Amino acid sequence: MPTRRSVLLGLLGLGLARGQGLRAEAVVGGLEVPWALAFLPEGGFLVSERPGRIRLVRGGRATLYAELPVYARGESGLLGIALHPRFPQEPYLYAYRTVEEGGLRNQVVRLRHQGDRGVLEGVVLDGIPARPHGLHSGGRIAFGPDGMLYVTTGEVYERELAQDLASLGGKILRLTPEGAPAPGNPFRGRAGARPEVYAYGLRNPQGLAWHPETGELFASDHGPSGELGRGHDEVNLILPGGNYGWPRVVGRGGDPRYLDPLQLWPEGFPPGNLAFWKGALYVAGLRGQALLRLVLEGGQGRWRVARVETALTGFGRLREAQVGPDGALYVTTSNRDGRGQAREGDDRVLRLP
Repeated sequence: MPTRRSVLLGLLGLGLARGQGLRAEAVVGGLEVPWALAFLPEGGFLVSERPGRIRLVRGGRATLYAELPVYARGESGLLGIALHPRFPQEPYLYAYRTVEEGGLRNQVVRLRHQGDRGVLEGVVLDGIPARPHGLHSGGRIAFGPDGMLYVTTGEVYERELAQDLASLGGKILRLTPEGAPAPGNPFRGRAGARPEVYAYGLRNPQGLAWHPETGELFASDHGPSGELGRGHDEVNLILPGGNYGWPRVVGRGGDPRYLDPLQLWPEGFPPGNLAFWKGALYVAGLRGQALLRLVLEGGQGRWRVARVETALTGFGRLREAQVGPDGALYVTTSNRDGRGQAREGDDRVLRLP
């Protein structure tokens, strides 16, 4: 594993001119399962660590910003974070975590930003399913262009929760910043349905990204790992009220009752987060250990993936992918999550200018 701070890696993708490459610079290392980033307008960024810590990174140095009690087992713990869309006028950081006290579940909480530290203020949404094995907790949160908070939740290995509109599991939820069901949600007013639900039929969604021109929402989801076959990881175009089929359909079913994925990896490429960058959709890969570039063609509601290119390898498991205020793409490694092989300096945040 290269130990230099900056490494030039040749792109392995198709259709790229020979000699092109991405330069990956290690911004900070020595982290423990970094899960999500939130960029501060005054400079620097926050990074969540699954065991329950949030670090403030400035000038290549990470300091403790907040420490939250969490149930850190399997894929659970402290996961996604996101700043209020009107930050710093509304000085709040949101976080998704798994907790055990009072009953095991996932929840979205809000912290008040106080310069170099964050103070837990309260719970925004409670009662998202979690189980002792800690698997399939979802956990990505992000504010959309509409100012609403989107939350991905897993079905905690109870497949039918994904089709149950009375459950918060296996869904994408849409909330106001205060945690109420967002106006215009597709199932508000339907008897027996949770009004927070925006889309359903998902197994373990891990990424959210909005198209920079059309505002359309794209999400990544993990396919089965043995219970109904293996592989079939997905990127989906998310429509309000859309049913993405799990567990009725694995991969592309061609059933008009369910929405087929935009991109499917039949042999498996469990994806982390997504980011639109430099005209393409980038997907961080966990077991695939690569950053992929999806070149899209078409237009609003008519997208197709023209080609898939490998943009970055050599750093192991990759989880976060997010564009910073400087226009660079930031990616986190996840080699200390119990499923990877830790390397010198892991885990780290990489910057691709």
